[in-house]
Amino acid sequence: MRLTLRSHPKERGIFVPDTALKIGEVARLVGVPTKTLRYYEDLGLLSPAGRTNSGYRLYGWRELEQIEFIRRAKLMGLTLEQIRGLVEVAQEGIPSGVLRRLDELLERKLEETEQRLEELRAFRESLLEYRERVVDGGERELCRCGERSESEFCGCVTTATEGVMPPELRIVQENARSVQSAGEPERCRCGCCEPVSGEAV
Repeated sequence: MRLTLRSHPKERGIFVPDTALKIGEVARLVGVPTKTLRYYEDLGLLSPAGRTNSGYRLYGWRELEQIEFIRRAKLMGLTLEQIRGLVEVAQEGIPSGVLRRLDELLERKLEETEQRLEELRAFRESLLEYRERVVDGGERELCRCGERSESEFCGCVTTATEGVMPPELRIVQENARSVQSAGEPERCRCGCCEPVSGEAV
């Protein structure tokens, strides 16, 4: 169950009693296991509002909002360490402090995502070549497993991968081409700008 929090606990049919909640009650209300809530506390992401005389954790409405803060930050792919930094900024109460920190984190997350996409694209290109060689090897009956001796092992994987550029080298090569092309001035392709030899007309 996911809890949609608003400015008051009685909105949208959600009722939170005025008395503090124990960890089990909070877990049922927000749909987060008690083990996770204790883990958040160990990491400094969450602190109970207090404890009973028996030592039971007590949580109030502020802590429920803090749990929702953590859950939504996780939706953006932030690590718990990054979220802890956001929680610390939020506790400082500096206007727009969380938004500024969040902008920095998301910018880095976008850069990491672009890099992973590039790596996946290069890996896909290599996979296509591997598969093409596998199909070609089958059509040409290159498998020699039925003929090998006991001292030899299957060479089919070698046949499929030999000569194919690994993904990491593919990325390096393409990045080098991009840098080279970026340093070259764009030339006119229509031919009208090319220098003309001979006498002027």
